[in-house]
Amino acid sequence: MRTLLVNPPYPFQEFPIIPMGLLYLTGILEENEYEVEVLDLLVSKYTKDKIKHKLVEYQPDIVGVTCVTMNYPVASDILKYCKSVNPNITTVIGGPHVTFAPEETLNESPWIDIVVRREGEYTLLDIVQGKKLEDINGIAYRANGQIEITPERELIEDLDALPQPARHLFPISRYQALASHGSIVAGRGCPFNCIFCVGSKMGGRKARYRNPKLVVDEIEQCLALGFKEINMEDDLLTFNHKHVHAFCDEIIKRGLKFNWSIFARVDTVNQDILTKLKEAGCNWLSYGVESGNQEILDIVKKKITIEKVRESVKLAHDNGINVLVSFILGLPGETKETIQETIDFAQELNTFYGFHVLAPFPGTEVREKAAEYGLEILTSDWSKYDANRPVTRTKGASPSDITEALHLYYRGIRLNDDSSSDEEKRGVEKKRQRPLAWTLVNGDVIESLGRFKISEDPQKDLTEKIASIIPYPYQQINDNLKSWIKEGLLMYETEGDRLTWRWR
Repeated sequence: MRTLLVNPPYPFQEFPIIPMGLLYLTGILEENEYEVEVLDLLVSKYTKDKIKHKLVEYQPDIVGVTCVTMNYPVASDILKYCKSVNPNITTVIGGPHVTFAPEETLNESPWIDIVVRREGEYTLLDIVQGKKLEDINGIAYRANGQIEITPERELIEDLDALPQPARHLFPISRYQALASHGSIVAGRGCPFNCIFCVGSKMGGRKARYRNPKLVVDEIEQCLALGFKEINMEDDLLTFNHKHVHAFCDEIIKRGLKFNWSIFARVDTVNQDILTKLKEAGCNWLSYGVESGNQEILDIVKKKITIEKVRESVKLAHDNGINVLVSFILGLPGETKETIQETIDFAQELNTFYGFHVLAPFPGTEVREKAAEYGLEILTSDWSKYDANRPVTRTKGASPSDITEALHLYYRGIRLNDDSSSDEEKRGVEKKRQRPLAWTLVNGDVIESLGRFKISEDPQKDLTEKIASIIPYPYQQINDNLKSWIKEGLLMYETEGDRLTWRWR
């Protein structure tokens, strides 16, 4: 059985990372000696011709796609096209969106054969091994004109049994050109039940952890591949302090020196844990705070206090760790006054901060009980659920109120681009580099240039060609190309008196 896993595109707002779900799916299939390849349409040009070429070339028996709510429409469309090319292909879709809307997915998309719910590693392995669908837990499918939903699959208790992710199947150099970090998961699960999140439903309320030695093994693999920074993607790395200490001690024991970041709650850190994180090289910490209004925090079951936010931000700063605080506008109870309260609070913290907009995803309590929370859902056009535009309304805050607050925020970012701290300068530099890198990788610009005549300065020839077709300054293009070539991300191959550039 040959399996093709597709990483679908989505609107680029921050920067793309290789999805951990696909990384583990490729790893489990490779470990069990099944053929698997990846078609990454996130950091390359998305065209139907490209999909068709891959299908004809590879001849997969199964095509699988993972998605979130925002890119569910394009993920479904990819599978629809695959079915049109070869009706015998088994099409599979997974991810949080379809996990909580399996019947809707199959009803509206007859070209999708199987929906995988929650953790997908062993579920996909069962499918590839050819087990009868009725005997596979954790899926939804059609049988005799009816939609069948099998029992929930038990969550994977022993995460150490999973193989290391198969990063070699992905176009890593493209991600690195975008200054993307290496993503690592040290555990799964979240014991909290915030009404806007499906984390605990996807990964369970019980936290499950990987052996710290295996996690650091994977970090070393990422660093060896050329990733300069690591982000721990766990919903809540700092919940179990004993595990954090063991993880950090393993990094320190091996003498590894690299920058890394984590997500945390303000009520799960203290002086001891922050000291240890800093000692191990953690230089960024992201707190999900959501609102500057205590009543809204209580409504959404965040279970934190405004004072605890102040305390935890200061504590991280005192330990030399940069802090990013994230907020969600449009939560139940939001008014024009609470929006301003949140903006004022964000500025008061004297740290980096960002705003997203409430997107009531399938499976969230806020969607299932929207009326009870006084929330009006304005659309179910999933392509608009990017958390960067309002798709809901509260009694006290209109979509225009939220949009106005976002415009002020982004205008402030542009005005502060010349800020003087080293950390801010590095952030500004990345923001300036990424649009060029995104234009090149997302448009397959390098690949479209064809063959060059060999000269004394191949890089100059490449710079001039790119500058003639995309609207970026010559020096900016030249500097970026020089950096990527030096890092080994871009290279050329020669044949006779011609050369062809390609990403590594």
